[in-house]
Amino acid sequence: MTEAQRIAAGKRWIGEAFERLCRASRSPVPIVAWDWQEEDPEYRIRIHLAGHAAPTYIPSHGLGFGRGQLVACGEPAPENDPARHEVETIMAGRLAGLAAAQPSPGRPTPPVLP
Repeated sequence: MTEAQRIAAGKRWIGEAFERLCRASRSPVPIVAWDWQEEDPEYRIRIHLAGHAAPTYIPSHGLGFGRGQLVACGEPAPENDPARHEVETIMAGRLAGLAAAQPSPGRPTPPVLP
């Protein structure tokens, strides 16, 4: 398997894990669409949220998943479980932060200061 194929397998695994985490979230984030932003050697998930013009990134803008993480996530071997767990933890934390930042029906939206 070439490195490009291993990276593609990792992106596929991370994408499936991301979608699973989104579905399992108790506080859903209003994601309209998502895709990959590839800035080799870093890769990040670009999220388009409802009501927001600017995209949001996982892990974050300026910090991405490295090739090694993608390759490890794409290879289903016990020695890669720590890398997979790390990636899932990063995504779950970022999704929880995004969910907490969303206004809820019972909570007033803070005013935007100039």
